[in-house]
Amino acid sequence: MKQSRRNRTCFVGIAGGSGSGKTTFARRIIEGCKKIGINGQIFSLDSYYKPLDNLSLVERRKYNFDHPEAIDLGLIKTQLKALGSGRNIRQPVYDFKIHTRKKRTVLRRPAPLIVVEGLYALYFPELLSLYDHKFFLSTGIATAVLRRIERDIRERGRDVQGAKRQILTTVLPMYETYAKPTQKNAHFSINWDGQEVPEKATEGIVRMLRDFFR
Repeated sequence: MKQSRRNRTCFVGIAGGSGSGKTTFARRIIEGCKKIGINGQIFSLDSYYKPLDNLSLVERRKYNFDHPEAIDLGLIKTQLKALGSGRNIRQPVYDFKIHTRKKRTVLRRPAPLIVVEGLYALYFPELLSLYDHKFFLSTGIATAVLRRIERDIRERGRDVQGAKRQILTTVLPMYETYAKPTQKNAHFSINWDGQEVPEKATEGIVRMLRDFFR
């Protein structure tokens, strides 16, 4: 017997380049859904970089974190499946200052709505088959670069030169090669090239999710 939408987890995938606003956009969707009685949580792929404890700090700093192979897909699949089955998970916490996972984890409980967001959220076939809705955020390169540099300095302990170097050597090349082509996998592409969150798009997605749970 087919499972009722009311009784199963709705998975949403949000992809886009670094600095495109994926996390902020996902938060707005969660906030909008909460206002209409739908509880949800964000599942950020930034938490699932592979542990690099076997490498020295110098080697970790040279690691290409913008390649899809840097993502621990196996753990992502296991934990999303657990959430979808109504089970708690212990989500890893990544330390971007020393480029590996922290010892502690975070308890995540199941929710009716799980929003998976990340650079490669629409890249892996195993994740594409899971989503009920898929979105891609498109942003101008100038806006994305400025957002990325600001975030890396504020949250990840980078300096301006280090952030610029990473953008030129790995961020932009990997985006063009691997992430940008995943736009074709989205149900909808949303352009966000400015400071204001695209409210109409957010409201439209919230309405779609409201209809999903009816």
